[in-house]
Amino acid sequence: MATLLIDTTYFLTVGILGRKPFCEESSTDHVEKIAPLAARAMEEAGGKVEKIEVMAGPGPFTGLRAGLAFATGLSLSLAVPLSAGGLLFAEDAWARSEGAKVPVVAVNNARRRQAYFQIFSERGEDLSSIDIASPDKIAQSALALGRPVALAGLAGDYFDKISCAFSEAKVPFTPFLRPAGSARWLESMHESVKERPLPPRPIYLRDADAVPLFAPQGEHPQEILAKNLLWSLN
Repeated sequence: MATLLIDTTYFLTVGILGRKPFCEESSTDHVEKIAPLAARAMEEAGGKVEKIEVMAGPGPFTGLRAGLAFATGLSLSLAVPLSAGGLLFAEDAWARSEGAKVPVVAVNNARRRQAYFQIFSERGEDLSSIDIASPDKIAQSALALGRPVALAGLAGDYFDKISCAFSEAKVPFTPFLRPAGSARWLESMHESVKERPLPPRPIYLRDADAVPLFAPQGEHPQEILAKNLLWSLN
């Protein structure tokens, strides 16, 4: 029997533990692609899935909602248990599997020139809580440790900006770019679920990016809220 793992904390990764997963390097079409990828993964396992594990975040609002809603529905339809784990702890586990022996600063893209982050000790203990901040503030948090660190996260512009902020703040660090579509990443996700199981509820650190363009009903229903229109166009 197989374990199906799902990660929609930014890119979409779906796979069977012990096999190479299917991955879509997109953060905008999880809803359309998650079911077909899950079907392909389950076909590889002969349709025999005994449990489902999903990353609860932190990550963008819509991606988390799509992944957790799908995982919940699938677990109910298959009558198999569903467990969740934290993305940043999984990144810490992945960095250590790649040889990191110093504190790990685990990060994930939060858009709006920010990133989700958490710092872990050499033994994987929490040195900070989950937070969201600009690259400069993350660099200052790492600098306060007073020793070299590993920076672990998904490749992208946000990771490059954090790396630049670390360099400018003179934080001694080694980058660990984790691939979304690897069997080892599935193992790290599984370790997060096993070591720190969470309820299958999304870890949101802020509201959705979507904003209403019109005033609420009963006030001026056709009045465009100027500040939200400007935000949506940025």
